[in-house]
Amino acid sequence: MIKKFLLAGGVLATLGFGTLLEVDAGVGTWSQDYDGYVKIGDTKNYFDKSSAETDGNPNTGNFGLDTEWNFYFYAKVIHPLPILPNLRFQYTKYDTTGRSKYISGNVEVFGEVDIPTSLTNASTDLSIDSYDVTLFYQFSPVVADVELGVGVDLWDGSLKIVGTGTDGKVYTIKDSFLLPLPYLYGRVESMKFYGVSFVGMGKFATFSDNHHYDFMGAVKYTMDLPGFADPYIEVGYRYKDIKGVKSDNETILKTEGIFAEVGMSF
Repeated sequence: MIKKFLLAGGVLATLGFGTLLEVDAGVGTWSQDYDGYVKIGDTKNYFDKSSAETDGNPNTGNFGLDTEWNFYFYAKVIHPLPILPNLRFQYTKYDTTGRSKYISGNVEVFGEVDIPTSLTNASTDLSIDSYDVTLFYQFSPVVADVELGVGVDLWDGSLKIVGTGTDGKVYTIKDSFLLPLPYLYGRVESMKFYGVSFVGMGKFATFSDNHHYDFMGAVKYTMDLPGFADPYIEVGYRYKDIKGVKSDNETILKTEGIFAEVGMSF
């Protein structure tokens, strides 16, 4: 197997592909502020506490999720082979907790996690592992690098709620969900000026009453150093909005905040 791998690498180098293969990898942290709600009819639970406090509906509860810093990492490979798309993979962690005085019952989060009864003095734990794969083509006009493609962000999540029911008993609700989020992809990075460039990225999909939006804007500084690698830092703002409707249950989850990352281009 190793001999075959080395032979393949030698062939690519002979054809000139070795010098054209680009690898970009980095790690960052994102301040995730949660908003949105899950509802059925007039019964609604907000993911954050402040929206519920101004709602005025007696059937309204909340999970009280806190803003948290969570990490992510990614890798991108751009190759010279015709027809075949390039590849980008990103892992993002969503992890937060919350406390609330009241959570409305008889609703389902993303149509998967059932909250069968109303709860008081509740605590909530939300954890999501995001596995995001993008296939794209790159175009390089004079003023910018442009990427266009498609992808899917797979959410592997769990939700745990502990609270007191209307009968005075303590209930523990714990369930998992698997949520594929397909999208159309676009990214633009401007030409560098003294190492500084501007980056914009968008992921978009809508179907019937469901949608998935993911937008990012950032400033990037790349250090042009001697050798085979150029390190960079990037600071910006990211906004993600997911809406899912299943039966009569509607879930909207929004996550947004600033981020910072460091990476290396090879």
